[in-house]
Amino acid sequence: MHTRLSIKIRKPSSEEVVRPCDGSENNRLALTVKIDGRTVADMTATSGRIDRRALLLGAAATGAATLLPGTAGATPTSADLSTRLNAVPLGTDQPIPPVLRSRQALALETTRLASLPITQLGTTYNLAQVVRWLDVDHFAVGRWDGTMSIFSFETAPFAGPVITAAVNTPAAQGVQMLTPMPNMSVVTSNNEESFLLWGSTSGRWSDLRVCASVHYDSALGVATSGTWFPVGDSSTLVVGHTSGYISQWSFNPTRRTLRLRNTVNLQNPHPVNPWGSHVMYGMCPLVPKGPNATVVCGSDDGYVSLVHVPTGSIRSQTVFNSAAQRGINCVSAQGNKLLVANCSVGAADDNLWYFSVNMSNWKISLVDSTNLIIDPTEIQSFNFDTKWGGFGGGSCWFAGTEEGALWMGTAEASLSVIGYQGLRDGSIGAALDYAAGPGRLAAVIHDLNQFATGAP
Repeated sequence: MHTRLSIKIRKPSSEEVVRPCDGSENNRLALTVKIDGRTVADMTATSGRIDRRALLLGAAATGAATLLPGTAGATPTSADLSTRLNAVPLGTDQPIPPVLRSRQALALETTRLASLPITQLGTTYNLAQVVRWLDVDHFAVGRWDGTMSIFSFETAPFAGPVITAAVNTPAAQGVQMLTPMPNMSVVTSNNEESFLLWGSTSGRWSDLRVCASVHYDSALGVATSGTWFPVGDSSTLVVGHTSGYISQWSFNPTRRTLRLRNTVNLQNPHPVNPWGSHVMYGMCPLVPKGPNATVVCGSDDGYVSLVHVPTGSIRSQTVFNSAAQRGINCVSAQGNKLLVANCSVGAADDNLWYFSVNMSNWKISLVDSTNLIIDPTEIQSFNFDTKWGGFGGGSCWFAGTEEGALWMGTAEASLSVIGYQGLRDGSIGAALDYAAGPGRLAAVIHDLNQFATGAP
């Protein structure tokens, strides 16, 4: 059975055009999608305002993908939240990396779609979603194809993984969260109602095996970020979810057991994105230990939340940019300095934000911002990952952006860009992580890029 997909892009009629309150003109296009002559989507879009989750249009075995709008408002019930999070676009169960989805949507406005007399049944992406150092010599890479690989830091130009393990299926959006834990343990995302606890019994990363599948209420959604604190009963794992909630777990390193301590709603009632997304992409320690242990959480809805660990008390919540059109991809803290990465849209927007944190009242204040972009004519610049690090000249930051570039700079009284270099691995952002003692940087898109930074 063959399904005929028809996509028509046209100038909208005057009745379809909604002008902004300031009277300015928008460059809008109308889009009609038909399957076997039946209209399944009829909408208008504004050039330059397509989000990372804007629209996936592609042929699947029995249908086409259409936009499922999110909703914002009061905290949903468990049943309502579960229904919304488990929904998938009509006719497809194939997720797509956010930056590729945004790029496809933008391409629809300017590119004539060609077709071949064949039926595409699906695509599996092997893009890196997360990179984490496990110790000073080993780092792990979680990918969209559902695999986790562990590598030794190598100075040789080519090196294979120590171990590659299938974690979940690509339909579960791959490995979005990967968090190192004590006693050679690792936690990874699995699906909307569980994550996996891995451990080694031999003391070698090559011997890593699943110890347990840890289940929770599916209303929380897939685990998308995580970090560990040496506080609480033994220690505490903090996990961010697609729902905009975080969960905190007591972890016993000796027994490798996890017990749910609490969940915290960090949703912004007025998301900066127009799709109502609350996915918790960014997370890192601000105060890593002691009675004031605090985690920073950065959400797709624009909130930067500071939360006490392990009680779950919310110390502060701030929208990182009141004019933002996209949410937060990553947060990274060093002392009271905080970096926030996002996707900029238009020439007036920025994709790297630098804040200072008042450690007495937990308020954050903007210090500076900049747009890391090579071609200023591009509609958007997706800052996929940003990390604090070090080099021979002292403290610095690194960022991986949509143009396939690795950026480097410093942040004192303001942000200063040292420069960038292409990773020669396609035009998409790299997942990054930095390890000290000595300074080492891992940057992964498809290929592994390993750098000695010159820091002690």
